[in-house]
Amino acid sequence: MRRQRGRELGEGSSMSWKEQRNLREKERRMRMKHLFFTLSSHVSPTHRLPVPQLIDHSASYMIQLKEKVNKLREKKKTLLGEVGNHSEGSSFNLPKLSICSRGSIIKMNLIMDLNMKRVMLHELVSVFEEEGAQVMSANLQNLNDRITYTVTAQAIICRIGIDPSRIEERLRDIIF
Repeated sequence: MRRQRGRELGEGSSMSWKEQRNLREKERRMRMKHLFFTLSSHVSPTHRLPVPQLIDHSASYMIQLKEKVNKLREKKKTLLGEVGNHSEGSSFNLPKLSICSRGSIIKMNLIMDLNMKRVMLHELVSVFEEEGAQVMSANLQNLNDRITYTVTAQAIICRIGIDPSRIEERLRDIIF
């Protein structure tokens, strides 16, 4: 049993209407204090702000986040080739093949439409292996109506290296 303001609280006792209202108000204030603390930790984790400034700062922070999300969505659409007329067809500028080479490491990205010629991942991997590269990772990803292939390989003998133009030529023969 607890004592509150001279009264015992138990099964048989009841609080007055005023005490219940005060208790609800106290709980509401504690809940709001916790919510403001959580908001403050998200908006400005380095220092605490007074509530009016916190609300203003969080509103501007939310607007910034919304703009950032919109920019990222536009970037995603641009990267997927969906910007512009959708009536031009879903295979706008596809397939896209890009090969990047840094030292003894070569990375290949290929984006194809699902309706295009099927390319098996093992065919792409075998090109790298036949050209003297050891495949470190090979990924296949389906996204809406597109397939993305990503292969990362490293030269078996670093002094000899890998010829990216030869690999690109052989990959283009497989794709087209």
